[in-house]
Amino acid sequence: MAKKALGKGLEAIISKSTTPVADFEEQVIAHGDRIVHIDTNAIKPNPDQPRTHFDENEIKGLAESIRSVGMLQPIIVRRAGSDYFVVAGERRLRASKLAGVPKIRAIVIQASEEENITLALVENIQRANLDPIEEAKVYRVLSERFSLTQNDIAGRVGKDRATIANLLRLLALPSEIQASISAGELSVGHAKVLLGTSGAQQKTLFREIIDNGLSVRALESRLAGSAGTKKPSPAKPKSKNPQIRKMEELLVSRLGTKVEIKHAGPHGTIEISYYSLDDFDRIVELIT
Repeated sequence: MAKKALGKGLEAIISKSTTPVADFEEQVIAHGDRIVHIDTNAIKPNPDQPRTHFDENEIKGLAESIRSVGMLQPIIVRRAGSDYFVVAGERRLRASKLAGVPKIRAIVIQASEEENITLALVENIQRANLDPIEEAKVYRVLSERFSLTQNDIAGRVGKDRATIANLLRLLALPSEIQASISAGELSVGHAKVLLGTSGAQQKTLFREIIDNGLSVRALESRLAGSAGTKKPSPAKPKSKNPQIRKMEELLVSRLGTKVEIKHAGPHGTIEISYYSLDDFDRIVELIT
């Protein structure tokens, strides 16, 4: 019965990501026979951990708490052969190692690779915000490795499809700009404006933002001014066939960049945007 309940809990957290991870853990913890004590050093980090940056001060604070009162909630691990890998609770594991705890309470579950990535992502979103680039890279993994659509991903992590699409677009920016977003120097609002410019202009504007502290509004005004004050009347956009729009969304999801399909009769073109040579290589590798 415990095993059945455990499986049900895992299915719930994967298919209905609005279920808090803490609630999921409580469901599993209720079955005490599932909790084991494992040598702390025998547990390996999650190879698909979405978070690439850990706050050392936060880990130290958590380690002090564990030394004082112990760890209140066990971590969740999956077993692969004779190895254990963290699914949820990597910060607690790091803090336990820092605190010198020899054994750690853990719940061992059976999880597929996709479930492992998704649960780790949901835990990080709910417990400690990932930076936008970390989050976008996980969405790209879910899209490319498991052929999930943006709608599929949105359903798993409890966000709307437009949010997923906008985050994936950030990966089209040069690595220098992505690093600045991860560091919190550049906002997603700035990044969205930069995505509407060419690769060379992106880097120039990026330096202006960093050097002069331009706000998003100031950046938009800067671009409007460089385009001239006299603007032609915009042509009324033609409505695009829903099937064409759906195909564009699919290609954007697969390639992680702007894609436009121009269709007329039996002919047309597909325009795939890239914003750096690295981005170009990435797209070519995906296609080939």
